[in-house]
Amino acid sequence: MLRSIALWLEERLHLTKLFEATAGHKVPPSTNSWFYVFGSGTLLCFVLQIVTGICLAFVYVPSTSQAWTSLQYLNNEQFLGWFLRAVHNWGSIFMVGIMSLHLVQTFLFGAYKYPRELTGVSGCVLFLCTLGMAFTRADPTLRSGRVLGTGIGASIMGRVPFIGAQVGSSDAGWIDNRG
Repeated sequence: MLRSIALWLEERLHLTKLFEATAGHKVPPSTNSWFYVFGSGTLLCFVLQIVTGICLAFVYVPSTSQAWTSLQYLNNEQFLGWFLRAVHNWGSIFMVGIMSLHLVQTFLFGAYKYPRELTGVSGCVLFLCTLGMAFTRADPTLRSGRVLGTGIGASIMGRVPFIGAQVGSSDAGWIDNRG
């Protein structure tokens, strides 16, 4: 019975061909090194961010009247809520670090060259998106240093020629803009 179901699925989905084309190929012995774990590490951090972010979204209330209360509940009353927040925070930091190492390793090893040019371009775009998300991440505690840093970053982006007005604030009123 199970064999007939597996054969039925194979006829329609061609899973064997897909496996052979992606995971079934021989890996060269020269790639048996710790340098080749950064891509998988980045993926692991991304999955960790998704899972912990969804779990945090169930508890956190993003409103001015309920944000602090929901954070206090998460930190003090929710089972392992403080741990969930810490894993999400450190996962963000590690994702940027491991992704940076992966980008440097890809550049040094020349892995962006033919026939992988589009993979290299998409990797750079994803790196910039990751940096943007890590930079603009919401800090529910609103620590003044992080708020000030985000304001300065928005001010810097506002001065980029041609697109500055769309991507940032060229005049943040609470920041001293002398330049």
